[in-house]
Amino acid sequence: MNFLTRITKDGLSITPYLFNRRIQYLLLFVSCLSPYSHSAAEKNPSADALFFTATSAAYQDIIRDQSIGEKSTDLNQIIKSSEAAIDANNYATAMATIVRNMPAIAQQINSPQVQQVTALALSLHGMEVAQSLLSQAKDQGDNFSEARITFEIAKYHADAAHWPEAVALLKNAAIIESLAKEDAAEANLLIGIALQQQKKHREAMSYYEKIKPDSAHYRLAQLNYATANIRQDWWTDAHVAIQSALKINGGKKDELDYRLYTVLGYSQIQYGFYRDARESFRNVAIKSSYTNRALLGLGMAALHQEDFIGALNAFNLLREKQEDDISVAESYLLSSFALRQLGQHEAALASYQEAVTYYQQLEKKQAAAYSKLASRPINLQLNESIFVRPESRHNKQLRRLFEKIGITNSLLAQPLSNSRANSLTTIKVTLEKNYQSIAQELLAKEQESIQSYLSQSRFGLATLYDGK
Repeated sequence: MNFLTRITKDGLSITPYLFNRRIQYLLLFVSCLSPYSHSAAEKNPSADALFFTATSAAYQDIIRDQSIGEKSTDLNQIIKSSEAAIDANNYATAMATIVRNMPAIAQQINSPQVQQVTALALSLHGMEVAQSLLSQAKDQGDNFSEARITFEIAKYHADAAHWPEAVALLKNAAIIESLAKEDAAEANLLIGIALQQQKKHREAMSYYEKIKPDSAHYRLAQLNYATANIRQDWWTDAHVAIQSALKINGGKKDELDYRLYTVLGYSQIQYGFYRDARESFRNVAIKSSYTNRALLGLGMAALHQEDFIGALNAFNLLREKQEDDISVAESYLLSSFALRQLGQHEAALASYQEAVTYYQQLEKKQAAAYSKLASRPINLQLNESIFVRPESRHNKQLRRLFEKIGITNSLLAQPLSNSRANSLTTIKVTLEKNYQSIAQELLAKEQESIQSYLSQSRFGLATLYDGK
């Protein structure tokens, strides 16, 4: 009798459910490995357009005050001043420095530093500035500057999950050929990710294959190449790609290597290589951000081998962390199941009861966080205590909205006309509502999982009592 049959016989659907859901989560988190990707495009594009228009108009007002934003013809000095203002969270001054010096920047459009200026402007969500510089490069027939600016705009669109726009900008051989070597590699990576997000896996793979082993983007390209293979059930090629990426660093390991091992481990579980999966998970460092996922995978692989003691050890290590983390949450239910399989019914009863208490407390905490989101100040730091899923804590939609709210606040602190201030205030209210709405959606999804774990813990408890 195999592991899954054993679960069905006991009337417990939780473990195959968790296993299948864990693989789906794995693929989601793999697809979010790039600096650009996240699960969905930004909401309310009209609000985005209004933000660009309102902030652009506000900067024109601000630069009338000669004391705001340093004037210079030296691109390096413009970059330095803008970066210093960003570091001081003075976003209005940072962008005003760029806007004030646009004539000087345009005159030097063929300079490589213009790419950095564009990147700085876009980090402040200054799309109008980036588009103006792109138009200038096209007008002067400067193919290299056009390629560099286009690349930065494409990265901005990819970061917002505007996949068709990103592909349209970069799917041009002339653009990529005009980029520096590493930028060209990143552009191919970006196109591959954008295509993969649109479920065009085979086409995406052709772009990942263009990235060579000597590129800094090779490992990430191989990981996404592996993901595309996994999506198509080509596990052999997927595992070869991951192993190829793992060889690059040699004996040294970093977070990307630990991510690679975690992906490899879950893929090996999916295709029945449980012993190999356990070895993969053991390569993840204790202090890595992937430790919890690796420990959970280690326990799941042990369950499949019916090594219930090994599984219990892994799950107990997670439980001892006492963290509000999705992997820790799942370990409470799975450790109870492992005890049940070991025939330790009293311990299993106590474990299920502990799981019920844990989920009730977590459910109560999340419900309180949900109700407070509408009145709580917008602060990304709070996400660490609100969310249990890593992809929720680091959601890019929330980050971008937070950045825009910060920019709007910085502009409202400057001397503006009443009409400009009113427009920005309206935009800020919309951004805050969008932030709260997305955060509540993410919390609601997490609450569904926690409620499911709670129900299944109660069911496990009830069946044990019935058995007694």
